[in-house]
Amino acid sequence: MTTKRRKFSDDEKKSILEKAGRQGISAVLHEYQLSYSVFSRWRNKFMRGFGNNMNSQSDQQARSQIKQLLEENTRLKKIIAQQALDMERKEEELKKYFQQYGKR
Repeated sequence: MTTKRRKFSDDEKKSILEKAGRQGISAVLHEYQLSYSVFSRWRNKFMRGFGNNMNSQSDQQARSQIKQLLEENTRLKKIIAQQALDMERKEEELKKYFQQYGKR
């Protein structure tokens, strides 16, 4: 007994991928009787196509935004590190104080 091979158009594939994003992959795979490997292959194909279709201006904007976020992240890490050092210094001062004068 052989099964007939189904063919899906690119639009149908995109529709199935979008539906999987909304309803969940397992439900859509079961509904269309697809294997995960087929689904994954479609997703990879369209993601590659999406990456190739990005124009250079939007790509440049994305890179610029990533650079800004990385700079902000670095700045915030420095602030947190400084606060941690300040807290550690204050804890040491309190320990010295209580060792010297004792708890009252």
